[in-house]
Amino acid sequence: MSLCSEYGIPHSEFLSWDAEDRVKALAFALEKGERCTLCGTAPWEWEENKFAYTPQDHYCHGCYLKTVATEGSKRLPGTTVELTKLTPQEKARRAIRERELRQRRMADEDGDGGADS
Repeated sequence: MSLCSEYGIPHSEFLSWDAEDRVKALAFALEKGERCTLCGTAPWEWEENKFAYTPQDHYCHGCYLKTVATEGSKRLPGTTVELTKLTPQEKARRAIRERELRQRRMADEDGDGGADS
């Protein structure tokens, strides 16, 4: 059932598949379930060859943003940072905020300190 749920197919549809296709799908799901969620390797890969992989740096801007958001954080234990897509409304709000900040900086540079006279 978890395979059907993960791929969004009705169980009855899965049962209508050819037996060989069902076995392949289940084997794939079992193998995927053995893999580490952090590094992506499976125990059998290390048993076959302890030197099969080598660590390499990989830059991900999303991971960078998550790290920056958590540095020095006072979040409760168990809290994680998730990346979510911005809605058009939030994009517009951010653009307005950025424009207002730029205008304030320019006013401060002009020497009026942003004070209304």
